[in-house]
Amino acid sequence: MTAAYTPGYPRPTRDDVTGFDIEIGQPDALSWRPLGGYMTAEFEWHWYLPTSAVIQIKPDHPMAAYLVNCRRRVIHVRTYRNGIPWDGRIMRANIKGKPGREVITLYCISNLMWILRGLAWVNNITPPEFQLSLTGKQNVKWGPPDFVFKAYLAETMTRLRKPVYAALPLRYTVPTLPDLDDIDTLDDLLDIVADALDDLCVLQARFTQLDELFKQTVETQEMGLSCHLWTPLDGPSPHVFNTTSLSQLQSVFDYTSDNFLNFTNPGNILGLANPDDWGKMTRSGYVFDTHVKRDMRKIQFRLDSTQVEYYERDVEHADAHKVAVGGKAPEIMNQAIEWGANFALQLILNALFPGLNLGTILVGDLFDNVFFAYQQFWDPDLEADLGEHGFGEVFGDNTAAWSLDSFAVGQAELKKHSGSDAVKIQLSSGAAGRGHCMGVDDGTGRRYRVGDIVTLWDRGVEIEQWISAVKITDRGDGRMVETVTLGEDKALKDGWERVIAHLQNFAGTARGIANSV
Repeated sequence: MTAAYTPGYPRPTRDDVTGFDIEIGQPDALSWRPLGGYMTAEFEWHWYLPTSAVIQIKPDHPMAAYLVNCRRRVIHVRTYRNGIPWDGRIMRANIKGKPGREVITLYCISNLMWILRGLAWVNNITPPEFQLSLTGKQNVKWGPPDFVFKAYLAETMTRLRKPVYAALPLRYTVPTLPDLDDIDTLDDLLDIVADALDDLCVLQARFTQLDELFKQTVETQEMGLSCHLWTPLDGPSPHVFNTTSLSQLQSVFDYTSDNFLNFTNPGNILGLANPDDWGKMTRSGYVFDTHVKRDMRKIQFRLDSTQVEYYERDVEHADAHKVAVGGKAPEIMNQAIEWGANFALQLILNALFPGLNLGTILVGDLFDNVFFAYQQFWDPDLEADLGEHGFGEVFGDNTAAWSLDSFAVGQAELKKHSGSDAVKIQLSSGAAGRGHCMGVDDGTGRRYRVGDIVTLWDRGVEIEQWISAVKITDRGDGRMVETVTLGEDKALKDGWERVIAHLQNFAGTARGIANSV
């Protein structure tokens, strides 16, 4: 679809705009066809969240009848922006208007939605009625975030028998692993985590939704997440940890599986994969990966540029530089203190009143959650910047101080209360070789993508910031509009983004209530 020249936009400063080339895929993702013409289309890319797309078509569109029947059918959607993919599926279709003149609106969500539809069980082999792991009542993992995230994902998707795979190789950023002989206490482990904040994470799950499980680490370390569809039509398979063979093994333990006790595959015990297929995808599926930011400070967005049509900036003052976390001490600590207090009390009473048998008096749970129930986290640089008039402290209640996840809670709360500076810039399409646009590098130095660290020029002040989201809109008026969000965009979210956020918050609340034991 090529828009005609529109008066009011001189050709020297802009090009005729070709809209999105959108493809529609069958449920197995092995057959695709172009969507063709549309009325409007809008796609969004985000650094670590699932994103939406909205497409409007006319009622006489040749695929209209197929596209609106998405209730019990997977309808894949994908497109590219200068080489950067967006892929997802239709989640909702709305038909509205006078019969024969309706407007059909298709609401789509990206494939990173998979992490909102997977739960990290305590034990992925045993049924939900009995959940116990080597790490107790929680599924605990620690290490580089890339490894930890992909380990949880692989376990979950293997149990669900879904074609979602972890990208390889794993991204290890830790120079050397600690010597296990040096870890004698919980404090030793916490010290290691504290010394390697940028490199390690410690997560524990109990039927936790994957996005919720990853949330604190992703936001604290500002990591990127992606999950893109791959099909055999796309060329050679990406390098992945293929859980297909493990899901065959899982069927041995899962009596609900159609392949229960599948020992009869000739020459291939338990249906394990051919070694030639190791590390490869043998069917259409999704590749999950994590990413680090890219230093592209050579790209500068200037608010006095003619390419900037509109902008919104939201600056929030820091309201705390200290965080207290906890409320409940580890049970083993409570028990040890109770034993010690009872022993001391018995010695004292028997010494003071011999023969009265008062040593049987026990303190019970009097000292529970008194010692080692809380931790404090502190941002000295922020405190120094704010001075004595800066607000003080807040409470981050994870009900488990001195546990492995209290460190993540403390750091996340510090970041949350440290203030923010987010800018949303609306850019019109620039002429070839002029202006900035999202895309794969083409040698011009003007292509950017989510996760890039760039600079912003505002009234003579140069600010370093990173791109958290990009939304590209084609309204059918002959131009593409790119809306770029710099920094955390919590205060600048649009409607569908808020819906996703509410889904995440509700899931976390529901799980918290269910597991409050």
